[in-house]
Amino acid sequence: MISNDIRVVVAIDFGTTYSGFAFANRLSPDEIETNTRWSGREGLPKTNTALLYDAECDNVLKWGEPALFQEQRRRKNQDAAQKLHIVERFKLHLDHSMEQKPELPPMFDYKKAIIDYLIKMKSVIEETLQRRWPGLSLKQVLFILSVPAEWGPYTRAILRDCAFKAGFIDENTHSNLEFTTEPEAAAIHCLSVCNEHNLKINDTFLVVDCGGGTVDLTVRTLLADNKLREETVRSGGLCGSTFVDEEFLKFLGRKVGVKALGTFKEQAYGDLQKLIHRFFCQHVKLPFTGDEDEFEPIELDLETHCSTLIPHITGEAKDKLEDEDWVIDLEYDDVKKMFEPAIKKIIRLIDAQLNKLPRDKVKAMFLVGGFSESPYLSSRIKDNFKNRVRKIAFPRQPIAAIVKGAVSYGLNMQIIFSRIIPWTFGIEVKSIFDENKDPIRLRTIDNRIWKIDILVHQGESLKLNEERSREYKPLQNNQEAIVFKIFYSKLENPKYPSQNNVEYLGKLRILLPDVHLGRNRPVEFSLKFAKEEIKASARNKITDEVYQTTFKYPFESDF
Repeated sequence: MISNDIRVVVAIDFGTTYSGFAFANRLSPDEIETNTRWSGREGLPKTNTALLYDAECDNVLKWGEPALFQEQRRRKNQDAAQKLHIVERFKLHLDHSMEQKPELPPMFDYKKAIIDYLIKMKSVIEETLQRRWPGLSLKQVLFILSVPAEWGPYTRAILRDCAFKAGFIDENTHSNLEFTTEPEAAAIHCLSVCNEHNLKINDTFLVVDCGGGTVDLTVRTLLADNKLREETVRSGGLCGSTFVDEEFLKFLGRKVGVKALGTFKEQAYGDLQKLIHRFFCQHVKLPFTGDEDEFEPIELDLETHCSTLIPHITGEAKDKLEDEDWVIDLEYDDVKKMFEPAIKKIIRLIDAQLNKLPRDKVKAMFLVGGFSESPYLSSRIKDNFKNRVRKIAFPRQPIAAIVKGAVSYGLNMQIIFSRIIPWTFGIEVKSIFDENKDPIRLRTIDNRIWKIDILVHQGESLKLNEERSREYKPLQNNQEAIVFKIFYSKLENPKYPSQNNVEYLGKLRILLPDVHLGRNRPVEFSLKFAKEEIKASARNKITDEVYQTTFKYPFESDF
């Protein structure tokens, strides 16, 4: 239970490429402030999610933007500088389904990077809060961490442990850390612009959060009292803006040689980051509109933008680039191809969400997140969906949508009326075998079969702490106990516990006295879907005795 002494809510947007935080006092809930001060620099709503470690990866030398852009100077001034390690995009190691994760130093645990980064973030948060409210204790702060939609509760467990080790919470303030999904936070932020787009009660809108690493989607309906109901299972994918950067590096590798680029990355990582952020992002990725008529070839002058790459280039690539004065031309088709893999995935994600609902159900689509500011991405989305969604809009401060929405959630958690459950849950029951419908291999010796009695279907809408119950009776007259085995699945209507894509969650055992009553001993079994866990209970309706247990929500990686 959250402490009654909470005075301030702080939301942390721990992103793949950039991170930031926002905060508000409970007494002034409309005054949500985004931090814009990082390492002495003003005006930046976020800083890079990056760390610069010493040779042993024990100590953090720099963090945020300085970790990327000051590394080369350190290397020139220190004998052992070539052994320094930059660690970035480490958040993606939380995604257990990602096959090729970002590279880390040998024997380095990504959780250490998360803890170290949160420690640095905590220092800035404490300094900021003390300027606003001198004497405020962290015990009086409710922290909200946002996570991608597709990542399961194991992500929250890891982040909670990292936040604990970073000093955000302790044994006595464990409840002062809550989670929300990134698209849910973005949807809450979009509530502030619903009136501007004439959305009324019971109107439905789609939020597409386009970040650096992930793109997350959620469909919500506006209810009375400014509450939100989730309409579909939220979705997401690894198709954020950094994957456009990766395509640029592939293009560059084809021009200078893959080996040359690899050596350059290894020996001058800071210069590589400058090339990406100060040349590619500023002069290529952000300005690109997709309009071929207005596009002019862009020159990448290696001597100007990346002179430390040149010594690594050899062979035919060197001869060709020398003839061209070390200039690489980026043509229209080159740049367009860099965007295509990510944009195609985003379009497929949007299409899939819209296909789950009746045509014209979605009245508006809101695009948020840093990648949403790409004019080419926005034009492609408009071209593809202008005939299916009446309004496609970009709320102000799209880069701060998640963190500000997360603060609003912390200030009023009742704003979420209901969520869509992404799994089917049911109980193993023994039924009469039907030779016309059931697989013969599953028939038991007593001519029965184990099936799943579904309590809640994947895709159903559930309110917080909503309970689903059903009455059961013992199979045999002399039965002295019932063991309720709980199964779950991504399938909407799984039939058998043994079929593919069905997993075992746990069990609850209840004693059954009064054997003389035979099978006439009803038991009410219930599943309650709380915020962080599933609570199972079984009540003997004869004795009124209640048995209970709890389970964590399934891991997304189980499937």
